[in-house]
Amino acid sequence: MSVVGSSTADARAQSRRRSGIAAICVLAFGWAFVMQSLGWAQTSYFAFVKALGDGNAQIDKYHWETRDKSWINGQFFSVKAPGLPLLATPAYLALKAIGGEGLSRAAADNARESGARLWTYKALRISAYGYSTSRARAVTRQLEIQAPLVWALGLLTSVLPALGLLLLIRKISERMLPGYGTAAALTLGMATMVMVFASQFFGHILASLVAFAAFALLMRERRGPPRLALAGLAGLLAGLAVTIEYPLALAGIVIGLYAMLRGDLPKPGFAPKLWRGVVYAAGVIVGVLPLFAFNQWAFGSPATNSYSNAVDVQGFTGHDTLGLNSGGFFGIGVPDPQAALELLLAPRGIITITPVVIVGLYGVWMMRKNGSRAEANTIIAIVALFFIYDSGYWLPFGGGTPGPRFLIPTLPFLALGFAEAWRRIPATTLVLSACGFVVMTTALVTYPLVGAGNTYQWQERALDNTFQHTILSAFGLGDGWLTTIPLLAIFIVAIWLGARATGALAVRADTRLALWSLAAWALLALALSRLLGERASYGSNPEAVNHAGLPVAVVILALLASAVALLLARRAERLSADRGQGEDQERSAPLAADA
Repeated sequence: MSVVGSSTADARAQSRRRSGIAAICVLAFGWAFVMQSLGWAQTSYFAFVKALGDGNAQIDKYHWETRDKSWINGQFFSVKAPGLPLLATPAYLALKAIGGEGLSRAAADNARESGARLWTYKALRISAYGYSTSRARAVTRQLEIQAPLVWALGLLTSVLPALGLLLLIRKISERMLPGYGTAAALTLGMATMVMVFASQFFGHILASLVAFAAFALLMRERRGPPRLALAGLAGLLAGLAVTIEYPLALAGIVIGLYAMLRGDLPKPGFAPKLWRGVVYAAGVIVGVLPLFAFNQWAFGSPATNSYSNAVDVQGFTGHDTLGLNSGGFFGIGVPDPQAALELLLAPRGIITITPVVIVGLYGVWMMRKNGSRAEANTIIAIVALFFIYDSGYWLPFGGGTPGPRFLIPTLPFLALGFAEAWRRIPATTLVLSACGFVVMTTALVTYPLVGAGNTYQWQERALDNTFQHTILSAFGLGDGWLTTIPLLAIFIVAIWLGARATGALAVRADTRLALWSLAAWALLALALSRLLGERASYGSNPEAVNHAGLPVAVVILALLASAVALLLARRAERLSADRGQGEDQERSAPLAADA
């Protein structure tokens, strides 16, 4: 290649790199633009943060704000792991010091005066407040005025970790398959549950980032000579992930085996592998020390955790009945085949709401053929373990969330398969990504936390011109299309930048497979998921089955978006081919003249 040609290629590569990073940053700004309403999980985390800000672990003063609480040693505690609250507390105290509580109240009042009230709980259930009407009104008002403050903390604990996670996915994927890193990262961020939970005050995204970073560190270590220090650092990250979210211990175990079983160690035998495992385990212990220290401080024993004596029925006291997670091992029993099927194919099943996970699994399987067998096996093991665990948990969907949120930690690992899928079956990956994007965006902008209802609330709220708050709502612009259209525009810009970073795809080769995949998803979303339904996990009749599937309008919109995306991709492929032929002719003309 000539110097000019090399310079042009380098400039083009740099331009695509900048577009890719810009696309991810624009997407993160979109997440920050949303100011979500609060549910029990977020208020439990925030009660935890406020208690730490007061200098103690008990949430007695705030316990009526949440049902996600436990009653231990005669006091109330949040059931959440301490990692996220410990991170958020310094920021909370700093916000308080600069008048953040007053600003939060002013933003809530501005929103209320403009008619936007989605920050309050959607139904005033007196039983959730000790059957006290006055308490119910006071607490819901308190939740309303503190929602903007929780949003600000979420920028630190959810939006920034999600941004870091996508940038990390992009970097690793670019190294494995140059040119496909941005596509893989945006697929994770826009077509999976990350799209919703990146703007929620939950611990899933932060924990997923830390656990995946442990895996990424070991992948980097395998590219060079063995370094025990990196194995120990990976263990530290895996331990910190457990401090943030208890179930991440499953990922830590598998990543530990990946750290141990490196095949090119200088010395033969099992002893060097065992030594690597010991170093990794030592790092894990250091990472979970904050958890044990908190348990000792809060409960008087490092072996007692916040899930002990979780409140089942609040009643008049707030702790009338305990033992919410008493069955099995903290609520985890023998995997239930029916629950497993629902996790995949129910109206809120992960394939129903985000069908692109299927091509992610396909891509991971293909990684095994490209020299990444150990990495692919690690990913498959993590996905399988989390799925088995969730199938045995008494609340597999994690309450009224838009999908099985306990599977979120598997998504960054699956995202490495997205790059392979974009390379091998780009048309199929494109249309299934578009379906997931439409469903998750609908959930994001309407009402992600559906409570005891179903996803038809998304369609009802859109038709009623009632959406989640955005930054504009805090300035009194309401919660209708006026404040939602700018958010959608931000996402479109992110997609456009991502397309620039990726370039034209060879979608013609698998267009037929893409159309069949789209038809199969439509059949699942409109019919099969409804027939299967989803069993209620709580309420007066836990065995009752809800057969309400995804809203028909959302499915139709997803199909239209997929068709448009595929048509645009076909057009870009043709234009790219035409340009390539033109460039070939231009290069051959001087040669012909010289001849």
